[in-house]
Amino acid sequence: MAPKDDDEYGSGTGSGLTRRGYLAATGTTLATSALAGCGGGGGDGGSGGESLTPNVPEGTPETVKTQYWREWDTVDADSPPLDYSASAGAVLDPLPVEFSSEDDPWMREHALMVQRGLSDLGISTELNDRPLNQLYAQSWATKGLEAVISMSTHGPDPQRGLDPNPLLMRRSAGSLSNYDNYYHPELQELLTEQAQTTDRAKREELVDRAQEIFADDVGALITLFPDVITAVNTDKWSGYVKTPGNGPTKDSFVWSEVNLQPQTDDKTYVKGVTTSMNSLNLPWAAGGAEAKRLTFIYDGLFDATPDLDVVPALATGGGFVDDTTVELTLREGVEWHDGEPFTAEDVKFTVELYTEHSSTSQTPFYEPIESVEVLGDHEVRFNLKNPDAAFMTQRVVRSVIIPKHKWEDVDNPSQHNPDAPVGTGPFQFENWEQGTRFEVSRNDGHWMFDDDWRADALGDQAESGPGVEGVIWINVGNIDSMIGSLQGGEIDAVGATLSNSQADRAAGTSGVEKMASGNFAPLDTKLMFSCPLVRDKEFRVALAKAVDSGGFAEGVLQGRATVPNGENPISDLTQWHNGETPGYEFNVDEARAVLKKAGYTWDGDENLRFPNGDAWGAFVERIQPGNAHKRRSELGQPDFS
Repeated sequence: MAPKDDDEYGSGTGSGLTRRGYLAATGTTLATSALAGCGGGGGDGGSGGESLTPNVPEGTPETVKTQYWREWDTVDADSPPLDYSASAGAVLDPLPVEFSSEDDPWMREHALMVQRGLSDLGISTELNDRPLNQLYAQSWATKGLEAVISMSTHGPDPQRGLDPNPLLMRRSAGSLSNYDNYYHPELQELLTEQAQTTDRAKREELVDRAQEIFADDVGALITLFPDVITAVNTDKWSGYVKTPGNGPTKDSFVWSEVNLQPQTDDKTYVKGVTTSMNSLNLPWAAGGAEAKRLTFIYDGLFDATPDLDVVPALATGGGFVDDTTVELTLREGVEWHDGEPFTAEDVKFTVELYTEHSSTSQTPFYEPIESVEVLGDHEVRFNLKNPDAAFMTQRVVRSVIIPKHKWEDVDNPSQHNPDAPVGTGPFQFENWEQGTRFEVSRNDGHWMFDDDWRADALGDQAESGPGVEGVIWINVGNIDSMIGSLQGGEIDAVGATLSNSQADRAAGTSGVEKMASGNFAPLDTKLMFSCPLVRDKEFRVALAKAVDSGGFAEGVLQGRATVPNGENPISDLTQWHNGETPGYEFNVDEARAVLKKAGYTWDGDENLRFPNGDAWGAFVERIQPGNAHKRRSELGQPDFS
């Protein structure tokens, strides 16, 4: 009878490695990676270790290559871009690990932390620091990751905190963002069911179970939820709103800008940024800065508060009439920035234009809608294609409504670049100098500038007063220049995430303060599930136990992060968090024991080798479709140690 592995949910202590320790280790670890690939390993490159003579059970292949193990509707390709093989008794080739140091100021240290965990298991790595736009571009045309491990921090878009779908549904078979080729049959059924369950209590049960399955399966390494740290001028402005995921200064939420109160005669708020907008066409924006900053000009049907609740925007009420019908009451008395009245016709026109011309940024909003009916000047009905549980959370908050009278004569909306975009939002367009400057002015009639309305939405963070007259984004170029501009008074706030040391340096100047807020957007270290090594759940469990997320959060981030209980992408800041997901706690000795029981061996206790003999046959069995989410004991396999 196969032994039980209950002890593998054991405990371990953090390494206590500091930021300086990670940096000091850089020379050694990177040099090791550079030397890797010199010997006869499992694939083409080798890793310099001593492999065993292959001993392959009859009917079992000696080598298994990275491959698509099922047909993917979202992938039109013969083979994944990654070439990584597993061979009986062979030393593992260096694992390709990619990240972008542009993503977060400490992302390189995070990559070194993952590298250290792999090294403790006897696995060398090839680190690839890629430009951020290249790293994210994979989600647009997915064929699979180009590395075994790829890490990035999810963006703080409000819908990611309002609904579980943006982070969970990317693990479903039909998601264009499933570029790690992850597929779990039971989880797939749960995700499909919860996405169509409009009964809140029932849906919560399904989402809880989905989090448990994903965490137990180590569907990815969800290492931490990093705090959003920045620096602001508090002599000139009060009323910064510490919004989760966004912090007080970034562009995914507009709460700070409508709540700020001037402390001097200067009522124009200037924010320094390092990224520029590429166009003024929000509905067809390809992500990036314009997809966020232009939402200051437009409104959606609903909005999200810093407590991650849904509040009225252009719609003031309504909801599901039945599973596929939603009726909304729209706000009366709203005018477009050019003075034209806003009506239900604008909502109907918006959805139909987005659908006809395939709006890139608005797909989450319009995709589930079959048709829109105008029930009155300020009433609309959405007829959905199928039941859609997220329609009244993620989708209505993601929505951007555009004016019919400005867009109805546009021949090619996807190529349109308005000279002066017109919306109903809290700010109206003033000026754009591509690459350097974007400027908006206050829309006095907007409800967000009503002190009482804002007090209801923001609670204790709300401040009353005259507010800002305008907002200017200045592209400063890099973080060091931005800190200098803040200290010199040229800008009022840093509109980007800083490291602790950067924020502390900025706050060394009188009148500048370091500010931080929690985060619902996880750092997601994705694993390529077409890769045979990753398909072995024993390896994934060992990897989860070898990566010291807690030590990294304390030693490098100085406690400015939340480490989840296991691999759970749903933050405890949200209403959908399951606090009882299983976790594999950090313990390198136990991690190596997991691999040893699964038949892995080491070359002189240094280089990890794939199983050999009967253990190789067991490995090949574990990575087959239907088995890749099962432990050795579940398959009745013996302890090979």
